[in-house]
Amino acid sequence: MNSENIYDALTDISDKFIIEAQEHKLGKSRKAIIQWCAIAASLMFVIGIGSYIWTNNGSLPVPGGNTGGGGRVDGNTTFMSYAGPVFPLSVLSDSNGISASRNISFDFSGFGESRTNENNLLLNHSDVLITDGYTLNNDTNDDKVLQIIYPFASDFSDLHRLHPVITADGKKLEAELIAGSYTGGFTDIEGLEADRVNLASINSWEDYISLLADGSYLRNALGDWVMFDQTVTVYEFTNVRGDHEKLAAPTLAAEFNLDYERTTVLTFNFNGAEYDYENGYMRRSFFVPKEDSPEYNRSYYMIVVGDDITSLNIQGYENGGCHEGEEVEHTFADVTRYEAVFGDILALMFDDFMEQYNRGRAGEPDYSDSLLSDEMLYRASTELLRTYGVMSDNAAWRYRTGELADIFSETIVMDRVFYLTVEIDIPARESVVINIEMIKPGSFDFYGSGSENVGIYGYDMLTKLGSNLLFTETTAGISGIERINIVKQNFGFDLENGVLNVILDIEEPHYYLEVRGASLDE
Repeated sequence: MNSENIYDALTDISDKFIIEAQEHKLGKSRKAIIQWCAIAASLMFVIGIGSYIWTNNGSLPVPGGNTGGGGRVDGNTTFMSYAGPVFPLSVLSDSNGISASRNISFDFSGFGESRTNENNLLLNHSDVLITDGYTLNNDTNDDKVLQIIYPFASDFSDLHRLHPVITADGKKLEAELIAGSYTGGFTDIEGLEADRVNLASINSWEDYISLLADGSYLRNALGDWVMFDQTVTVYEFTNVRGDHEKLAAPTLAAEFNLDYERTTVLTFNFNGAEYDYENGYMRRSFFVPKEDSPEYNRSYYMIVVGDDITSLNIQGYENGGCHEGEEVEHTFADVTRYEAVFGDILALMFDDFMEQYNRGRAGEPDYSDSLLSDEMLYRASTELLRTYGVMSDNAAWRYRTGELADIFSETIVMDRVFYLTVEIDIPARESVVINIEMIKPGSFDFYGSGSENVGIYGYDMLTKLGSNLLFTETTAGISGIERINIVKQNFGFDLENGVLNVILDIEEPHYYLEVRGASLDE
């Protein structure tokens, strides 16, 4: 990471008033339900995006179609795992008088093998190298300064590999990175009385049209960061100890009463929860680490938003079941209570999480990138908490416990659209050649799924979604063809007859290419 510690950067929690939490036994019956950055744009700037997003290319209708694995949309396969399309370049500033030609090339050299590129970045067996090239022409008599913006699909964990590199006339440009929100949704599980249990990623290009066409996704990404600024009550557990000689999994639990209508409880480093809404009871618990564990001497937190909890009792148990009759002694912690600004304590939790996360990845390639900042990850985490977590009006079931580690970890792997933005100058009556190079994974169906498309990988592009550029020509090329056989496409490549470069129809919104490794068809 290239940023300072988030907690230190945002605040220094001061004026703690420390009150030792008093223990009280609870006599109520219980019903067990154990389950388990900131870019800111001016208002005028943001509002202006949607007003001209289709000015030159016209409105693109949102078509219907299948969304299940193995289905067909406009002839292409709807894969179980969709890597997303290659999007077109656009301009945030006025594009009047600017025309563009585009050439996209697919390089399948090394396809079917894990390898590294010239920047020592890992390419998996289905990854291809794509160069999305543009010639931007200034057809006016005035010099132009353009704020170009380039969208791409990825997640934070793979950003170091998949973020494009932009060059202008052969010189690398230092672009700014903007992260959009989670692009997918959620699915339910039949028979489970809960909604939005599992993640459901976007699985077709049509879904991206629905997501991006009206410009609201980009406006939100460019918008101000809404902070959590209310005062909350924090219970911090330190000096956690347990008898590991006698117990396989000593567990410490915090039991308390609350008004579920007026109080929200979040935790950090906890892993168990029990709720009794009828009697206003909750229990939160965590395993006690061993002395030789990296977690030893870590802190555990409960954050209370709204009215404070009452009748707090700290109790040790033999294991995570926390069953009556399995209470133990010699499992304890020091508990301090204090008040803090919610956003400040969240930043502290986030820093702790990132230390744990990076420690767990020791020996693996560093996922961080010079474009990525801790502030960006933190912003995305608070956005998830506010949108789908317990701080939303209708939290998704998968986040119902309020465990912040779940929010932080999921933020890293969630699919989203990122944007690279950079300013370029185009003199009057001159042109600039923009090349955008990237690693692009293939879309696929899972092995063992029984799908007839296993072993086939898909790559696709959108010709004008979200772009306000006037394209005069769009072409495509392909290389490394000895590694592949084309199964399906609408580009018009003909490998047998040497047709490796084609002119595309600008009015065709979507082009796709599906291939299989050549060795598999021999």
